[in-house]
Amino acid sequence: MPPRPKIALLFRYGPGDHSELFHAMPDIVAALAEHAEVHYYGMRTATPVPETIRRHAILHGLPFRVDRTNARDKMLKTMLWLLCLPWLALHCRLQGIRVVYMDETIPLSALMVRLFFGRKVVITVADFFTDIYFTGITARLGRAIRALDVWSWRRLPLIFTRAKNTRDWLARQGVDPARVHPVYDPCDLNLYRPLPDAERAAARQSFGFAPDDIVLVHHGILHPNKGNDWILRALADIRAEVPQLRYLLIGDGPEMKPLRQLVQELRLESICTLTGWLPTLPDVCRALNAGDIGLVMRVGAQSDDFHMTGALVHNMACGLPVLAARLGGVSEVIRENQNGLLFDPRDPAEFRAKLRTLIHHPDLRRQYGAAARRDAQIHFDMQSVTTRTVSPLLELANR
Repeated sequence: MPPRPKIALLFRYGPGDHSELFHAMPDIVAALAEHAEVHYYGMRTATPVPETIRRHAILHGLPFRVDRTNARDKMLKTMLWLLCLPWLALHCRLQGIRVVYMDETIPLSALMVRLFFGRKVVITVADFFTDIYFTGITARLGRAIRALDVWSWRRLPLIFTRAKNTRDWLARQGVDPARVHPVYDPCDLNLYRPLPDAERAAARQSFGFAPDDIVLVHHGILHPNKGNDWILRALADIRAEVPQLRYLLIGDGPEMKPLRQLVQELRLESICTLTGWLPTLPDVCRALNAGDIGLVMRVGAQSDDFHMTGALVHNMACGLPVLAARLGGVSEVIRENQNGLLFDPRDPAEFRAKLRTLIHHPDLRRQYGAAARRDAQIHFDMQSVTTRTVSPLLELANR
């Protein structure tokens, strides 16, 4: 009987945070382990390693701890991770690993790992760091780095994406679309779910919302491409017309301080609640259930078309009607006038008009929210995501 192939997963935040960000990861590791020896490389975090991953994978923890809620630490450790990648690739090669899979899109990572490991490197193409962090005088450098990335992606045997739109874009860049597998983000639908009315009312009360308030809720890392400053200015223009409107912003990040200052400048303190990071994922679910309308916002950079945001996935899973920026990946699951409404992220007038529609039509909110939950059960099913991830990885490992 031939030995089982070895597959390595590389993720800078380690298996605990990886599983929080991509709920199906423990199931993926377990399914891979039925047919392969699984190795997992990552930095250490405060999040415990899921028992399923501990049981089914050989863990290689780097002697560094990363806190992804701390923007400075996150950036420094990402740079350190890049410096470590050649050594990790060589270690995988010496271990007899057949396939290396990196479930993120860190600039130059595919190029480096392919150089030091070999051909069978797999990545997920989603967020483009160069779009988010290389702006102004560094934009030219960002474009050069992306060109190198695309050159290396053309040579990879397998790429996962979080949207079909990304596959189409990659094809236009010369990547063979047959090698690109769109797999939507999974969601633990038992964790993110509509809560009973009594629990929802308690959640609203904990944030100080009155029963007749209309709460727009958004969550995630607060960085510039989320466009929260744009949202605040649009809300300032509509607040007098809709005095019961409230904005619940869940999360933290480099934009928190300027956003707090902008709230004060616009005199929005009475309608805006900025929670910072919440302690647990159930706390995030409760906060989302305090909302009436789930917001999905990105500024419209090119890579914003390339994935499903966590805000989108979790809002739909919690049964919220979605008000979303009209972006490539988002538009694959948000069906206008069926499970939500879409707006141009460069057109505040359209945003306000769509928001008014949802504010003044509670029947539409109920209808869209129920449809969003049903669609979440279809698009973000954990078993489907697991199968569609594991099958091509095993096929590549056995070539």
